[in-house]
Amino acid sequence: MTQYYVETDGKIYLIESGNVLSFPRSRDEIPFEVRQKAKMVVESEEIIYAEPVLSYHPQRWLNKEDIPVLDEVDPIVRKAVNFSLPRLVVEAVIRGPNGVLLVKPSRGYNKDRWTLPGGFMVYGETPADAVRREVEEEVGLKPTIAELLNVHSAIGAENSYQWVIFYFSAEVPGAPDDLQPSHEIKQLKWFAPGKAAEVIHSPLMQEGFRQIFDN
Repeated sequence: MTQYYVETDGKIYLIESGNVLSFPRSRDEIPFEVRQKAKMVVESEEIIYAEPVLSYHPQRWLNKEDIPVLDEVDPIVRKAVNFSLPRLVVEAVIRGPNGVLLVKPSRGYNKDRWTLPGGFMVYGETPADAVRREVEEEVGLKPTIAELLNVHSAIGAENSYQWVIFYFSAEVPGAPDDLQPSHEIKQLKWFAPGKAAEVIHSPLMQEGFRQIFDN
């Protein structure tokens, strides 16, 4: 069954059904026009994410950040709000004489698959701080972070998360053959940029990576 997640300025439109606040389940339950922006799937439910067409600010709607702690809110609403919160990821594009460095993690989203060195930002970090930490954790060397190459954002194909990926140019000290994987990484390997774009596991990461080399 389709439900409608209507949001503007951090406010969410919900309707009361019994003692539960839930998303509208039909357009007839929404007393204004909406513009569809995206879709997500939560527990097999199709959720239409939309923005309202209003001439006023909906002050009485619930604040997005309050949704997770309210007992009277439908669990589907809580999960959809969680899905809509951007996942911030940083990736390092480390170039060497033999191409671009990829890693094969021993755990996480990309376990046993090729990916760029990087990972999730943690609370309180800047993107540059995060990519510096991730590279040091994965290859054991403190990198020099150069320029921000690209920021790519999209909804994941395997889930409905909103991903925001920051790509930074980075350099590591020493010779390319001196790099050794950490306990988090099974293997390191240098790839020509075109080949790297083919073997990177995540389609979202692939797309943002290709944009760097296509420009």
